[in-house]
Amino acid sequence: MLQNRLTSHPELVKALNCLDKQDADLANARKTHGNPPDRSEPATFPSLVRIILGQQISRQVAKVLWQRLQKNGWQEADALSGLNYDDLQSVGLSRRKAEYVIELARAETDGRLNLKQLNKQPAEKLSAKLIEFRGIGGWTVSNYRLFCLSDFDAWPGNDLALMEAVKRLKMLDRRPTHPEMDEFARQWQPYRGAAALLLWHLHSCLVGNGTPMGRKLTCE
Repeated sequence: MLQNRLTSHPELVKALNCLDKQDADLANARKTHGNPPDRSEPATFPSLVRIILGQQISRQVAKVLWQRLQKNGWQEADALSGLNYDDLQSVGLSRRKAEYVIELARAETDGRLNLKQLNKQPAEKLSAKLIEFRGIGGWTVSNYRLFCLSDFDAWPGNDLALMEAVKRLKMLDRRPTHPEMDEFARQWQPYRGAAALLLWHLHSCLVGNGTPMGRKLTCE
């Protein structure tokens, strides 16, 4: 067995141990490739922006875009809300993504979002509220819940890297569709998010470019 690569998250360890009993294929993948790293992020507005940046692009490109925002001091809602769309386009964001980020920042600053309070709400209420905002769909919400709120049942099933990982895990002849992914994930409840972390780790080990913020199948 490879060296344990999990940093420190007892709830994640518990979830992974339960998954070992629920799915022999996941258990074998974990035995072969070790634990996934703990990729927790703070439950803050900048973290949500970083997830939005990761939509439909590689992790490497998203990292570069985030570094450019940091260089300009454009991580927080107060700074972003005062920008024009052209400002974000000038550092590499698409027009649509610039609109998403700035409009969300304005919602945070004027109280329509209030992420700090929203973080305290049940998952269903938080998800429903976030999806009200343009540019946020199920993939983004699931990633925020998983990485920022440690919701280990959050499931971004339309992620391409997860689809490829399930194809390899289950020895399928093609990538499963989003509905088929959701069907596979039923057996992993209430630890679908922990399964996603393990699958991303598997994809990273087998393909070399798996990321916690993989590319979703469709636009949000």
